Amino acid sequence: MAPELYIDNIRALKVLGKGATGIVFLAHDTSSDPEARSSFALKVVQKSSLLHQHQHQHHHHHHKTADRRARWEMSVLSGLEAHPFLPSLLGSFEAHDLLGWAVPFCAGGDLNALRYQQTDHVFSQSAIKFYLAEIVCALDHLHSMRIAYRDLKPENVLVQSSGHVTLTDFDLSKKLSVVQRSDPDDEIIQLKPRRTSRMTRIFGYGSEGKTAKVSPENHRKMSFAGGERSDSFVGTEEYVSPEVVRGDAYAYGVDWWALGVLAYEMMYGRTPFRGKNRKETYQNVLLKRPAFVGKRTAWDLLTEVVRPPFVPSTDDGESSTEKLTTFDVREYFQEMRAPPSIPSAPSHSLSSSSDDLF
Repeated sequence: MAPELYIDNIRALKVLGKGATGIVFLAHDTSSDPEARSSFALKVVQKSSLLHQHQHQHHHHHHKTADRRARWEMSVLSGLEAHPFLPSLLGSFEAHDLLGWAVPFCAGGDLNALRYQQTDHVFSQSAIKFYLAEIVCALDHLHSMRIAYRDLKPENVLVQSSGHVTLTDFDLSKKLSVVQRSDPDDEIIQLKPRRTSRMTRIFGYGSEGKTAKVSPENHRKMSFAGGERSDSFVGTEEYVSPEVVRGDAYAYGVDWWALGVLAYEMMYGRTPFRGKNRKETYQNVLLKRPAFVGKRTAWDLLTEVVRPPFVPSTDDGESSTEKLTTFDVREYFQEMRAPPSIPSAPSHSLSSSSDDLF
């Protein structure tokens, strides 16, 4: 397990991102690195035990899973052998109300943000080849460890300060245990057919708008047949594969499908199956053939691409003598939480003073 971090020694420099389950800070360890020369990304999740009692039961359930997913992500990260395009767990801490872990900070942001900085919001051919080649290597490595990643999308591909990529967010990943293999490369084992088809459920409701993580049946228990392929429904709707939409069992193919969607989005600036709403998107995933116009990637040249297309500038425009402005992670979460003891007090979950942190 990675070394223990002491929350008292950690100071946050800024908020890097906010998700449904936690907050990511740029932080440093004041004892070992007072000047913040080697700052890291710190993911912090609120533990469910401290959630307000008056909260809706559904939210409570959501945070229980947040808690469990955080622990799962830490266990996956601690089990990843060193790989150039996958993160390493630098350390973790557990306080009575918070759970946190540190991974290397990727100065280049994510591929979604980077794509929007490009002319016409699309990447060049050589950039596409470079990123796809590295993502293929990362996915292949995960699959060799029997991990299905299950959440490939541009937001989850980060650019390191070297210009190379790193996959992030392993909370939706799943360990597949192989029961039997007819062919060494074949990890597909037929499951007993499902008693009910998920199609009726999907096409019976048309929730509008893009949601980050989709689970039509509210966090239903993941079900496995003989511990092999997973048939739980997770992912981002525009990236979800047909077998997941159908409710069939699936294995690593979900990641290769998502890679195709990612390649398309890098090339054309939009995803191939997006409809007006979720229902239409899923129908497109099942039935529509993506349109390819004009651009083709020459896959045989993939191996010739070695230099990163973009290397982020490491200079933040701050001189080393300047005093670091930092803040306390625990105080940040305390300010987010209204005091549970006085429900009548006005909520200051997001005071205007903390607004400028985002």
